[in-house]
Amino acid sequence: MEFKSILAPFVDEQSAKIGFDAAAIMAKRDKAHISCVHIRQRPIPATTVIYPLGGVYTEFTENFQETENKLAADLKQLFRDLCTDNKISITAPNDYEKSQGITASWRDEEGDLLSAVTQRGAACDLSIVAAIGESASPQAKLVAEELLFQSGRPVLLCPPAGLGAEPQRIVVAWNGRAEAARAVASALGLLKAAESVKVLTVRKAEAPTINTDQITANLRLHDVEASQTEIELADDENETERLDEEIGEFNADLLVMGAYSHSRWREAILGGFTRHILRQSPIAVFLSQ
Repeated sequence: MEFKSILAPFVDEQSAKIGFDAAAIMAKRDKAHISCVHIRQRPIPATTVIYPLGGVYTEFTENFQETENKLAADLKQLFRDLCTDNKISITAPNDYEKSQGITASWRDEEGDLLSAVTQRGAACDLSIVAAIGESASPQAKLVAEELLFQSGRPVLLCPPAGLGAEPQRIVVAWNGRAEAARAVASALGLLKAAESVKVLTVRKAEAPTINTDQITANLRLHDVEASQTEIELADDENETERLDEEIGEFNADLLVMGAYSHSRWREAILGGFTRHILRQSPIAVFLSQ
């Protein structure tokens, strides 16, 4: 799959910079357009309070609006600076063409953050959000999860260190399920361009066997020479720790996986590998649901 259009939400300065720099890297191979959007929040409390003994309180609304205006102005300037730093041409939204090479556009709108960003993400090939790790903002994490579940498109999540370069050593976490199959299909362009790909399965002894032969054979048909590793855990081994170990030993710079193999709510309550990855992965993660 080519990534011709990439959404980079500008939620806050930290996640915006990491996300845009990653989008610039991902845009190079396919000469993609980077769609940057900032959604100004509306105040939730009542905007005007009338007191019984007289007087009207509007300070909250005014302060809130000033804060939102300043954030929007700061993010727009950051967008311009990032385009200059990455030598990316700025175009008007919906006014870009393939012949222009890598381009970027800016939108500043007011509305509900999650629904507005999801609508934008559904119209792009890929969304990129800096939402891994404890330092990621709660809003960025909410945006990433909403895009993953509601946009119907893959999402690339970046750790605080960012992406660095187009991924060359990629691990595919394979469990044979539909979400993993969709992740592989969506990431095929990245897998074909990579120097080395490993298909990795980790399971407990009592779990059904997950055969990696068929998916690696399919990848070979797409000119992806992937190695494969199937691991059956010992009784005292932890699944997430073993996966982390294998990813580290492979020196991977990207993990491709399906998100939330179990119920989304079960993952939220009990943990699971998806939650584990979102909390502390040191590398970027390409997710599909």
